[in-house]
Amino acid sequence: MWARQYFITQGCLDRYCLSASATPESKVVLYRAPPGYGKSVQVALAANTRELERESAVYINTRSCPDSCDVNGSLFAALVLYQLEGVESWRTIKSDIDTIEVLRNALCNAKKTIRICLDGVGEAKHTADLIEDLICETPSNVKFFIAPSRVGALPRLSMMAGVVTYGADELVFTEEEVSELSGMGGPEASNIIKAIGGWPALVRLMCRTPNPNLPAATWPETRSYFRDNLLTALPNSTRTFLCNAAMLEVISAECYGYVYKTEEADREITFLNEHYALLAPTGTSADRMDMHPVLREYLRSLFNTTQRERRSYVLKRVAFWHWRRGEYLHSINAALEASDHRWARGVSDSIILDVALRQGEIEVLRTWFGKVPARTIKKIAALSIGYAWILYFSQQARQADEILASSLHPSSRGAGNLDEEGWRELVNAIGKATQDELLESQVLCQKWIDAFGDRNMVGKGAALTCQAFIASSGRHFEELERLSHRAAVAIQSSNQHYAFIWLKTAEIQGELFKGDIARARSVLLQANKTAEKIQVPKTFLNKMFGTLELQILHEQNHHLVTQESAQASLDFALNYGVTDILWGCTQAYSRFLYHQGFQDRAMALLEQSRLAACERELSRLNILTKVQLAEFTLLNNEELGPPILPDECELTFLPNQNQAIQARMALVNSMYRLRLGKQFGVAEKYAKQALQSASAISDARTKIAAHYCQALAAFALGSSKSAKRTILDANLLSEHLNCHFTRLWIKEALLSLSPLAQDLFNDLPDDSEAKATKDPDVRIEDSSVPPVPGNAHSTITIKQISLLKCVSNGMTNREIAERLLVTEDTVKWHMKKIFSELKVTNRVQAVTEARLRGLL
Repeated sequence: MWARQYFITQGCLDRYCLSASATPESKVVLYRAPPGYGKSVQVALAANTRELERESAVYINTRSCPDSCDVNGSLFAALVLYQLEGVESWRTIKSDIDTIEVLRNALCNAKKTIRICLDGVGEAKHTADLIEDLICETPSNVKFFIAPSRVGALPRLSMMAGVVTYGADELVFTEEEVSELSGMGGPEASNIIKAIGGWPALVRLMCRTPNPNLPAATWPETRSYFRDNLLTALPNSTRTFLCNAAMLEVISAECYGYVYKTEEADREITFLNEHYALLAPTGTSADRMDMHPVLREYLRSLFNTTQRERRSYVLKRVAFWHWRRGEYLHSINAALEASDHRWARGVSDSIILDVALRQGEIEVLRTWFGKVPARTIKKIAALSIGYAWILYFSQQARQADEILASSLHPSSRGAGNLDEEGWRELVNAIGKATQDELLESQVLCQKWIDAFGDRNMVGKGAALTCQAFIASSGRHFEELERLSHRAAVAIQSSNQHYAFIWLKTAEIQGELFKGDIARARSVLLQANKTAEKIQVPKTFLNKMFGTLELQILHEQNHHLVTQESAQASLDFALNYGVTDILWGCTQAYSRFLYHQGFQDRAMALLEQSRLAACERELSRLNILTKVQLAEFTLLNNEELGPPILPDECELTFLPNQNQAIQARMALVNSMYRLRLGKQFGVAEKYAKQALQSASAISDARTKIAAHYCQALAAFALGSSKSAKRTILDANLLSEHLNCHFTRLWIKEALLSLSPLAQDLFNDLPDDSEAKATKDPDVRIEDSSVPPVPGNAHSTITIKQISLLKCVSNGMTNREIAERLLVTEDTVKWHMKKIFSELKVTNRVQAVTEARLRGLL
């Protein structure tokens, strides 16, 4: 047996989190998981004791016995006793009962720590009873590590005190463990986890397969493993059941019984769960099960090979089952897999509009509609309207307009019923917003709400969400807050998943526009929690929020951004993002690439975005890319001439959108004058213009950059003290809002443009960026800890918050004055204001109260 133990552990990770050392107080460590999750490895590693003077180990693997069923109580006791005391202990034993009693005595009198490691036991009742008795009757220095022969064996152990159980969730590999095992980098390890879910057996196969880029279910190694190690262990009826169940969208006894016309599903599901744990509850219901996606894909391919003639019939029954239950997305998925576009002719209005407008399954429906003949779509009004909605949100507006117009044809089936609830008008109104025609969309949405809002709550949630997004894009933040409350009510009352995603996107986007990165991150975390609670489908949600998280992480700590994650977000934004989403993603990724030294890739990415803007006639996106290209060209020192910027007459957008662009253009003009090494007065003038426009729309990130440009211009003109104070104000604002990359970006830009910048930054009393690693109050926050937003009703200023941070670090008034470039009297004046606002009388109370209010 010990030879098997040594062989099993060869080349395996000794995972501390699952080891004996991780649970020193536990009496029993129990491993319960499906086959291939490394239970035997963990038991074998537990037996691999290294402190021979203090510990003894017993290792029993039933596969080493000729017939594991013959491992009865007496044989089990003999095996344990033999490994503990050798053959000498048997000379006085006269019967099986004596063997068991001698073992009890040996364990009770043991001075060392004894690890009894058991792999594959639990089928024989007498053996199970003996193991449980030994657990209960032996002292704490006798510890057990057990992987039962089946998942449901030794059930009473799970109820005992001192028993630690590790299931499939704990036994799956993490990215770090995959990296250690395979020697691959972080991104490659992450891809492995995404492909196979961390199933240990499949991780090992993926490390050895010559085709790791192919789907895991297609690897010859995987197919052989499933066939020889999994399916052959199942009874024939269970094997057939598992293969059939893989064809279902959601596995349940009721659905299986309907599709395959049988009443055996309950028995098979119970057997699988008790013996192999190959099915798991979906989380929404204990009656609805799912299986590992790689195993499911393999079994589906097996079904398609062995029962090809039944495949279409089975999938249609699955589709009809979910259709009857109102689970339209599952119904469409099954019909899509069956490649039966004729099913579309019988689709009801409620199905397609529910899946498209309420559930927002854009990607699934886009694929499905692609297989439905155009003439079928045009004949059915619900299909036309639903497909137009999909196309608008897939950035294919011209085709969407044509499809929507076809729904007006007199021969279009079901148009009258749909017009009574205003579906066509709603899709048209919101479609305008996807094409950045925001003012027209705003008017049309309001007309729709007035006409149809009282009798179409799903549509009302969508229309109000569209208005909220327009308010966010237009930097009308008070209007955004008002509309968000109204939209949230309509969304909750109609369970509107798609509108929920876009409403939260509008709220997060609003915080990004303001430059309040800490608040944006807090809203994103809360949105994810709410989405989990109301069970919003994760596919579209994760991708949309991923584009926003990219911008947040890029500002907070750009080191946490990877090219792979940024590219994935950009790919999604190019296909499904409106102007603001696509531009936010493009700007963050292009600056990330430029900062990393990939200037050509950054410029190419902007050109790709500009090309998309031209193809889709998105003029604002086109202008935004031109401004960023002008800035990159300036930083590259490619041309000595003025930067090529859009003309003011081209700014025909919402007023605040125009101001945002004007601020960026003024900033580029200021940077150009600074690069010339002259015209510092003009540079200061442009910086002040940028600051004025940015302040008017509460754009903190542009304000920070404008402050830096203004400070350098003032420094060049001889106003050194004013320049330092301006830089300090920008740094305080940056730290307060977590706009760390903006500060880094503009600082590096100015250093590359003007030699005077180095003199300015060197002359600062204490550069906050340099002290970020030693001052705990200004470090970039850990991305796993949500920031606490400040009190909206507080009149405490950013400078006073910075002063409080200094106080919390024990600094004197003189030290604070030197840090903030003010006089001691100014510090005392601010402290008096702080005491009055917080209603405290001393510095300790002020710091405590500020922390309670979330100001520190």
